[in-house]
Amino acid sequence: MSSWLALSLVSLVLWGIWGVFSKLATQQLGPQAAYLLGIIGYLPVLGILMYETGGKVPWQPWGWASALAAGMSTGFGLFFFFRALNAGTASVVVPMTSLYPVVTVLLSWLFLGEHLSPRQLTGLIMAITAVWLLSE
Repeated sequence: MSSWLALSLVSLVLWGIWGVFSKLATQQLGPQAAYLLGIIGYLPVLGILMYETGGKVPWQPWGWASALAAGMSTGFGLFFFFRALNAGTASVVVPMTSLYPVVTVLLSWLFLGEHLSPRQLTGLIMAITAVWLLSE
C-alpha cells in the first residue's frame, strides 16, 4: 500500500470518529465549549510538529500568508461547523460539510489554472448528489 493511501485512510477514520465525538460534545456542552475543548486537543499535534521542525519555520511571506489564511479558514469553518452540528444531525451535517473539496476544486480551477477531467467532474457531481440524497 502506498504511504499516501495509508495516511489518507488513517485521516479518513480519524475524521469519521471526530464527527461522532463532535456531535456528542455539542449535545453535552453546546457548540462554543465543544469547539474550545476541541482546540485543546490540537496541543499534542503542536508538540509533535515543534519536535519535527525544531520550532523553526522558514520565512517565505507568501507561504506564511497562505498558511495563516488556511488556518483562519479552518478555524472559522469549525466555528460554524459546531453550530451546524448543534442545530442539525451528524448524519447530515458531516456529509454536507465534507463537500469542501468541491469548493477547493472550483477555486483551484479559477485561481490556480488546474483542470478537471470528465471523470473528475462526474465524481464531483456524484458527491453533490450523494449529499443531497443524505439530506432529504
